[in-house]
Amino acid sequence: MTTTTMDAAAARHVGARLLGGVEEGSLEELLDALRVNLTSGPSNIRPHIPIPALANIASRHHNAAKSAPPPVLSVSGRYLPLLYHLISTLIAEPHNYTVVIVDTESQFDVTRLVGSSSTPANPPSVPSHDSNSSYPATPSDLRHVHVYRPARGAGPSRAAAAAAGEWMVYGAHGSRARAWWGTVVVVGAGAGAAVKGDVNAGWRGWLRVAREDVPGFAAGASVDEALRDRAERQDAADKAGWVAGSRDGAYVWRDG
Repeated sequence: MTTTTMDAAAARHVGARLLGGVEEGSLEELLDALRVNLTSGPSNIRPHIPIPALANIASRHHNAAKSAPPPVLSVSGRYLPLLYHLISTLIAEPHNYTVVIVDTESQFDVTRLVGSSSTPANPPSVPSHDSNSSYPATPSDLRHVHVYRPARGAGPSRAAAAAAGEWMVYGAHGSRARAWWGTVVVVGAGAGAAVKGDVNAGWRGWLRVAREDVPGFAAGASVDEALRDRAERQDAADKAGWVAGSRDGAYVWRDG
């Protein structure tokens, strides 16, 4: 993993130098050309989401709203588990992408991208990979997650996203052999929609993440029955999955 912390002045300087060195629109065209442009599968939105159910929800949303990415996903609620699931899928086999994270909230924990089934019990020369895991990335994949932690606010966040774009295109980083999928922006209320990543996560968003519901006690259950069923209900709660839902559909996944 690469983690970069920059102050607002430095970020603005990099962003200004970047924008001043190209004609208007040319940088965006260049980034689009260098990112992954996959149109096969259930959705032709880009960057392509290699989780078909989630890609279908995004496609239906943009068709209904007559909108176009970025962002391809705008996530709210308990968004971190969805980010971990998506990014872990992107950087792992068979996709092997590299991803940029602009994290203004300092909440993103890169170690959560590796599920327990991918923790190496094997020697380093024999990579552990579980294609059925919700978090299939291995520790070696984490080198291809580039995390920026700018100060809060729209200005530093925009500058950090621009600097990240310059670094991915021109920088001598260790992910040049991989396709750059895009940028995930974790923003607070101060930045809001002013910073557009390929995925935005924050307090507002059309795709809301929550824990999967666990059925309550039966109506009229006695105290003794509730106590007897408590361990079973706790086990069900522990195994509950996550739901990313919107008016366009819902996607469920589970930890592990």
